[in-house]
Amino acid sequence: MLVADDVAVNRASFKAMFSQEYEVLEAEDGKEALEILERQKVDIVILDVHMPVMSGSDVLGRMKADPDLRDIPVVVKTTIDENMEVEMLKKGADDFVFSPCEPEVVINRVNNIVRRYAGGKKLLERRLEEERHLSTVREHLITRIAQEARDDVSAIEELCGSVAAEENSEIAEIFEKILERTEHVRMMTAGILEEQLARVNGNPDKQDPFQLCGVVAETTGECKAACEERGIRLQVKGGEIFCDHLLGDGKRLKQIWSRLLSKAYVNTEPGGSICTTYTERMGEDGGIELEITVRGTIDSREEYPIIKSLVELLRGSMDVVSEHGEQILCKITLPFGVGKEAPVERKSFDCLKTIILDDNELTRDYHAAMLARLGISSEIVTNSADAIQLIKKAYLRGKSYDICFVNWYMTGGEDTIREIRSICPPERMLITCSTSDKEQDEERMRLAGVDYVMERPVYHAAMYHFLTGVCGK
Repeated sequence: MLVADDVAVNRASFKAMFSQEYEVLEAEDGKEALEILERQKVDIVILDVHMPVMSGSDVLGRMKADPDLRDIPVVVKTTIDENMEVEMLKKGADDFVFSPCEPEVVINRVNNIVRRYAGGKKLLERRLEEERHLSTVREHLITRIAQEARDDVSAIEELCGSVAAEENSEIAEIFEKILERTEHVRMMTAGILEEQLARVNGNPDKQDPFQLCGVVAETTGECKAACEERGIRLQVKGGEIFCDHLLGDGKRLKQIWSRLLSKAYVNTEPGGSICTTYTERMGEDGGIELEITVRGTIDSREEYPIIKSLVELLRGSMDVVSEHGEQILCKITLPFGVGKEAPVERKSFDCLKTIILDDNELTRDYHAAMLARLGISSEIVTNSADAIQLIKKAYLRGKSYDICFVNWYMTGGEDTIREIRSICPPERMLITCSTSDKEQDEERMRLAGVDYVMERPVYHAAMYHFLTGVCGK
């Protein structure tokens, strides 16, 4: 139990009432109350309305906006005031005790709320278990049907392919069209299987922390590489971003965005273009609404059932709007919680663990010497395969490098950065590159997964400024 009251006598009184049943934590003001709630599990809160630093009303509002705190029952302590009672009920208070308080009344009200929450939780758990069982049975059935359909489609494709190779042009043309439709069915069944696996293994209420910038870099980077091979231009435009650290299913977000970009890529001719944007809005519940759009040559006959299903699984919405000619705009809105940036671990330079990947002896030795002058030793690697192996090994052992310096211009540098970033997230290791044309290269570098871009030539002052930022000094 947490008792938040600025009057010490009141806190002592509540502690005397409940110390035999609860471990009673105390807070002198609203700010301290929230700090305790963030670091320790609490089953019920007794909250005084009138406190310094942060009022009880503000604390209650913050609790109900936080997914981790909103389900904790709150008993509000106040003087008899109908207006205040209405305000606190609107904010989510569960019950009231009025000052002065009769101990027996307070004890009974608190115990009633705790019993009600415990009983409701057990009933909800039973219902959820039943729903999960029925859902699993249904999803396994759909998965088996999709697998069998996929096998049949593969067999039809093989037969059609052999007939299409015959010399009779009319028959070959007919079977070409059949092949085209079976390819569409094959993609649909593959999508159904993918979506069913997501449903079986996923959780729509998943609240894992992730960084939006990482999802953007991975998703658009993969698509950009494919587009470049076909001469398609991919434009990525970021809008207003309130919070980069989000709570939710980042993997599902990437899956949805990737599938939508894939649809545009398949239907866009060489020389065409695809544009995707992302922006955030503050939600009414204190969370974040992420809006993603993809504009391109997308098949207007397609209803995108798989993507829509994945979006609905995350409690989002999807709209498809026809624009000029064959240009189609798809807009997806998904809700996410606001995450917390990991606290900066302050380090000294000599504690930094760095790796330099560079096949150019001159720049490699230059960076190593500069780091050595600052008391930082570096692992030096000249080829991508060795670097990836070392980084992966360190990451899996929980001893990641702090910084990876990569020569952007080395052979396969961009692809190597993408692979490194897929192994080790930005919160565990930073990737930095330098360029002589920052204006032209920075966007592409960041899409590949680079966290920090320095101007060439890299001077001692610029390196020192970067490293002090990393060390949190």
